[in-house]
Amino acid sequence: MNRVVGGLVVVALLGAAGPAHAALGDGIRVGGAEGRLHPFVELEFRYDSNVATYYQPVYEMGGDLIIHVRPGLQLTVPGDGVAVDLRAVLDWAQYLGLQASASKDLSNLYANVALGVGFNRKGQLGFEVGESFVRSNQPNVYSVATGIISNYNDVTLSLPWRPGGGALTTTLAGEWTIESFDAYKNAQICGPSSANPFCDPAYLSDLGYNNIGVNLGVNWKFLPKTAAVLDLSWFDRIPNSTLYSIAGTGMRAQVGATGLVTPHLAATVKGGYGTTLDLSLDPAAVPQAPLTAFGTWLAQVSAEWIPSSVTSVKLSFNHDFGFDPSTTWALYTITHAALDAKSKLGGMFNAGLVADWGLLGYRDPATSSSTIFSVRPSVQAELNRAEALGLSQPFPEPRAFSEFKERA
Repeated sequence: MNRVVGGLVVVALLGAAGPAHAALGDGIRVGGAEGRLHPFVELEFRYDSNVATYYQPVYEMGGDLIIHVRPGLQLTVPGDGVAVDLRAVLDWAQYLGLQASASKDLSNLYANVALGVGFNRKGQLGFEVGESFVRSNQPNVYSVATGIISNYNDVTLSLPWRPGGGALTTTLAGEWTIESFDAYKNAQICGPSSANPFCDPAYLSDLGYNNIGVNLGVNWKFLPKTAAVLDLSWFDRIPNSTLYSIAGTGMRAQVGATGLVTPHLAATVKGGYGTTLDLSLDPAAVPQAPLTAFGTWLAQVSAEWIPSSVTSVKLSFNHDFGFDPSTTWALYTITHAALDAKSKLGGMFNAGLVADWGLLGYRDPATSSSTIFSVRPSVQAELNRAEALGLSQPFPEPRAFSEFKERA
């Protein structure tokens, strides 16, 4: 399956007027002199050469132009005692039906909300609260090879401890993730007579899960802008039904270093090991392989070149293992390489290129694999330069390289 995606992003950010003495682009003043609330609207035009690939294997609608209209708010309230960062975006994706009018039925509403609240960020003991919600047609799983809508919610609580001036930071964190799934569309995409189980709301409800995690991170700055890091984590995957998904616990451990190599080059090198510890499945479900521990080496290597304040090029490589809802395709290793380049041109335009390649090796059956590749060029025009700075990022997706799948 080949899929070519091209995008043209035009961003218009509409700021509400503040007090009479506020400069254009300051937004609405909140929470003291530094707090700002910025309303905005993003418009994205994207062409997809095969919009129906995931939504019905026998229903080919060809290509279409999709217009994304994204009204949103960005709130920034800095502070030593309490700091708040919020970005909330609604995303209406309108399919125009250029090659087939039926593709208009794919139009839908999505959302992305990210909230961070920090307490005592310059003190010895702090407290951080994070909340992230994403409603998207790009599920945060690879085991689902059809079109469904994902509702992904993640809550994190962390306690950073910074004894002795902050050169050493130890962070204990807890995380709770819930993901549920909805059928993408009725009628032509998921009709009553469809044999696709992902069209059945009852099946999709059982496919959801909870994930509880505990993380311990140690960051030691042995140079002013370079640190040694240690990351330890444990997780417990609790599916809604162990008839359709494997339940289990697991852990990851990594050690390495991150920081500036030169004033214009940042790098990260980390390595370790990750594995499941205990797996379980309803006896009525018959897996294709025994539920034995599944583990692999871990690696995270990246280098980012920043020749100027408006240009950057980042190369990254990662190796990890995944745990998805399913009985057959639940556990896999993933090797991922990516290029992310962006630059400002002429003071008004932002050009970017993201290329991702991933190789998934499934445990069940042992010989199966998936290759994932995507290339996403973009051009952004800042219609209001003062307002657009820092607010012109494309709508984030749960996984940067989930544009398409090919299972071999």
